[in-house]
Amino acid sequence: MATKEVAAPAVSKDKSRGQDKSKSHPYFTQKVKLHSFHAQQVFDRGFELCANAIFSLSVVLRIIGTDEQAREVEGIVDERLNKMFEDMRGEVARLEKMAEANGIEFKGIDYSHPKEVEAKITSPRAVRYVGLIREFDGLVAKLDTLWLSGVIPDGNYSRSIYEWKRRLLRLAGTIRSIAGRAMIAARRKETQGEAKNGADRADGIKEADPTDSAPVA
Repeated sequence: MATKEVAAPAVSKDKSRGQDKSKSHPYFTQKVKLHSFHAQQVFDRGFELCANAIFSLSVVLRIIGTDEQAREVEGIVDERLNKMFEDMRGEVARLEKMAEANGIEFKGIDYSHPKEVEAKITSPRAVRYVGLIREFDGLVAKLDTLWLSGVIPDGNYSRSIYEWKRRLLRLAGTIRSIAGRAMIAARRKETQGEAKNGADRADGIKEADPTDSAPVA
């Protein structure tokens, strides 16, 4: 990057960090139609929280920390996202078998208030969380169909919806927590490094100070 090739005053790093919010970052808006109230609620409560945390990991952590630190934490986040996709698709497969065994087709269900939401995508992993919300919307539709058809009892239906919703919102909170801890650790390490560099410079100046060895007049 050009900024690394040009010598800068020692204060420029702190100044650039404070001005980071004014930098022009890329994003696009993805429009997603969510049919169920439950998926809409997960989007409203979890998406922005998760997207901001993921942006911190993908972009900001690389500014105040290192690429190695960012990759390590991103690996943890990817594992959590992959596990959620895997579990959700496993549940969908189970519901499809249940429907097949009872001669039910997932067709004809409609919703009274579908909603088109706009997701501001600032990093690739934000797209993946949107994907999870869409998967959840489809899972809810299958649960709704089986419940309306009398295959799933009321209690099991409500409990399943609640548990999946809680897992998705908890995932967003977990990612925010992981990002927060990583940022704190990176800033602490950066501060310690700056303090050490300052001490080294002070020692060097002291050792090179000619007044220490100058004869007394």
